[in-house]
Amino acid sequence: MPWWNTRWQKFKKELPHQHGVFAKRNWGHGLHSLCSYQGKMKPSIAHFLTRIFVPESGSMLDPFGGVGTLPLEAALQGMRTWTFDISPAALCIARAKLGRPSMRECDQVLGAIEAWLDEARPAPEDSSRAALIRFNGPLESYFEPKTFEEILKVRRWFLTRPPRTDAEALVLACLLHILHGNRPYALSRRSHPITPFAPTGDFEYRALLPRLREKIARTLDAELPPEFVTGQVLRQDACGFWPQEVRELDAVITSPPFYDSTRFYLSNWMRLWFCGWEAEDFKEQPKSFVDERQKKSLDIYEPVFRQARERLKPGGVFVLHLGESRKCDMAAHLRHIARRWFRVADLFSESVSHCESHGIRDKGTVTAHQFLVLE
Repeated sequence: MPWWNTRWQKFKKELPHQHGVFAKRNWGHGLHSLCSYQGKMKPSIAHFLTRIFVPESGSMLDPFGGVGTLPLEAALQGMRTWTFDISPAALCIARAKLGRPSMRECDQVLGAIEAWLDEARPAPEDSSRAALIRFNGPLESYFEPKTFEEILKVRRWFLTRPPRTDAEALVLACLLHILHGNRPYALSRRSHPITPFAPTGDFEYRALLPRLREKIARTLDAELPPEFVTGQVLRQDACGFWPQEVRELDAVITSPPFYDSTRFYLSNWMRLWFCGWEAEDFKEQPKSFVDERQKKSLDIYEPVFRQARERLKPGGVFVLHLGESRKCDMAAHLRHIARRWFRVADLFSESVSHCESHGIRDKGTVTAHQFLVLE
């Protein structure tokens, strides 16, 4: 029996993430709440999966890392982590979680942004391009005009200076969080913190810098444990050729986009816009996303399994957290594709009836969560 089997059997029997403090929406380190993001894994599930399948001081990769929930839980337990994604918003948020910036470093970034706000003039092309962004209403309808001008100027600052440090990534991630929501911290009129539904309420000026500074301070108030290990966040297509530095892994643990789930790029459209997407990108960029490509064929996972086999240590394990829907049994399809490289150690299904909707009516057609364990 593999060393992790006893822990895994206990997890299946007890489902600890559904009970007690682990079942609470706000369970876990404060960094999990760095930026609201639809489609991210429940932190308590990530906690138990990394604790079960990664040995003490071990290493793991999440090739569909999103905003870094799995690698953050591993890093908090002293494990070495790598994570891949291609979404600019997700990459920024994951890097902010897996870095270790100080308030002093963040203050330097804020100082540069403040100087830019004082000196820069709005670029007419930024306003004209923003006018083409219309999902749940015109983009400019979400903000009081002066607030929107500040947002456009700071967006231009980040586009000309993409984050190169952990502090810059944290500042940007905090700004992505406060872009829209239903509380006073948000820059928008009343909307939703996860998906920017059509706004309501008065057009009230909401100064960007004080809200951003407050969000950063709240984030950094959540201290990291001494065993925390900073992680590597890579802009990488999981179905492409993996970097050679990612090797000697104890585990690959991941939750790829569920088949027929809510499309991430539409749920997170405002944050993707702030990170640089223009109207034409919303038509072209999703074609490279796995949640769109897998609708044509799940064979796109072949290079993922092949490379995972190559990069895992002997005895390493590959764990997938999947979504079963009325249209597709993902685990059944993927276990068939993976059999060239892995043996199925277990397949466990869990009902999703306990899952929260967070006020979002359309959550896709997922009927169960599946845990596919390969060795």
